[in-house]
Amino acid sequence: MNVSNAQVARLLRDYSAMLVVSGADRFKAKAYRVAAETIESMQTDLATFISSGHDLQELPGVGKAISSVIREILQTGQMPQLENLSSHLDPVLVELASRPGLDSKRVATVYKKLQIGSLAELQERSESGVILEKFGSRMDFHIRQGLANRPRMLIKRADQTAAPIEDFIRSIVGLTRVELTGSLRRRQETIGDLNFLVTGDSARNTFKHFQSYAGVESSEQQGPGRIVCRLTSGTNVTLNWTRPEAWGLNWILTTGSEGHLGDLKRAGDEMEIELTERGLSRRHVKIADERSVYVALKMTFIEPELREGRGEVQAALESRLPDLVRLADIKGDLHMHTTASDGVNTLAEMAASAQEKGYKYVAITDHSRSLKIANGLSEDRLREHILAIDALNSQLKGFTVLKSAEVDILEHGNLDYSDELLQELDLTVCSVHSHFTLSKEQNTERILRAMDNPYFNILGHPTGRLLLKRPGYEIDIDRILTHAKQNGCFLEINSNPNRLDLSGEHAKLAKDLGLKIAINTDAHSIRELDFMPFGINQARRAWLARDDVLNALPVARLKRALRRS
Repeated sequence: MNVSNAQVARLLRDYSAMLVVSGADRFKAKAYRVAAETIESMQTDLATFISSGHDLQELPGVGKAISSVIREILQTGQMPQLENLSSHLDPVLVELASRPGLDSKRVATVYKKLQIGSLAELQERSESGVILEKFGSRMDFHIRQGLANRPRMLIKRADQTAAPIEDFIRSIVGLTRVELTGSLRRRQETIGDLNFLVTGDSARNTFKHFQSYAGVESSEQQGPGRIVCRLTSGTNVTLNWTRPEAWGLNWILTTGSEGHLGDLKRAGDEMEIELTERGLSRRHVKIADERSVYVALKMTFIEPELREGRGEVQAALESRLPDLVRLADIKGDLHMHTTASDGVNTLAEMAASAQEKGYKYVAITDHSRSLKIANGLSEDRLREHILAIDALNSQLKGFTVLKSAEVDILEHGNLDYSDELLQELDLTVCSVHSHFTLSKEQNTERILRAMDNPYFNILGHPTGRLLLKRPGYEIDIDRILTHAKQNGCFLEINSNPNRLDLSGEHAKLAKDLGLKIAINTDAHSIRELDFMPFGINQARRAWLARDDVLNALPVARLKRALRRS
């Protein structure tokens, strides 16, 4: 049968979702989802792959059992395992499986208590505020995310999804340039659609070829220079084609937010310059690159991360945009965990990996005693840990391991260690890990009281949010930033792509107050030290320059900055 990769991937994805809602082994469900993702990103169709003498088990994530399932789908166009499982499930669960972003066990509780029988009813109860009122903000947030028709993904996941798609587009004969654009180029925290700008051969040939990409389930051409393709994962991929001589302008038009483009067009109107997809009218200017467009509009170049319509156009007209922080500016990482608490790697391994990245220092911040689930250190264990850090430092040259801890901010604003012990540390990252349901006023007062402790240095992941999973606890960010400035405290941008906390908007407020920000990974393994670029993205979106970043300081200046008089 003529079965496409997209059809195979769709069946495997549906089966994975059915396994989840049926309560089957989660590893089995994940295996089918991973196989679907592998097939979506293939450069060739499965039938050709097999006829060329390849074994399906050569594909990442495809074992013997899944290989057999794929072969049956290719031969018959059907997946009996999926049909059998769905026939034995409650129709409500089958419908829930169509929205894999919903946790079936959690949502089943809502169904039962509110006597809901369909996703449409669930949507109505969410929009009316009933779920928020009866189950709280976390459940309401989860349901709203899970019901979204255009599901968003974390930026890390978006990067992984976009990479094979970009490789495929670059393989299309006749194209001379391919670039990412849209919200992923602006490095937003979460991403919906994936967007690419292409030039070279005709748009028609390019679009026709891209429709053969393994993951494409459907497509819609929107004019002669644009096509939107939907993947089996639910993600939309948009290709925009441009003439080479209009590349610069169209890269701007397909990158910037509506607010940014509106501000640009208003600036152009004042100069009697009209911005259109075909170029800049009433002005003879080369627009094959972006910088030429901004020069023509008499403004300095605006980095993609800033193109959100938040005053960057006016700042560019007045030549007062900052020189944004870069990864190379970072001298060290001030938040990470080892095997002493809930980390995967040892103290020495984390330090060695950081040295390989060119850092001059790190702060080892294992959890404090109250966080028992993370094997938090008692006061005696922390003292032993301090001695271990001293011993390691005696062996290192040109690199410093700072004695530190991630100290819990307790319910009433106390820190989790005695002042006597805290004064032995070089710095503290102080974080909220409990009592998330306190009111906005209670949470704010809790953090303000913690900042009054003279050994408080950095507020870790300040709102406690997990992107696409839970909203942060409510705080009065203006009061917290002002208090931090008055007390000589700092805030963190947590680079973990699940957090990216502070938000760009809040980090910009901190910058405007003259408050330095630490960009940290919160790494629990050597691998997670690679999260730093995500934090840099967030800092750049917040207009942060090198001088705004605490851990861009050399170690001697850092230690002075951490001292509270």
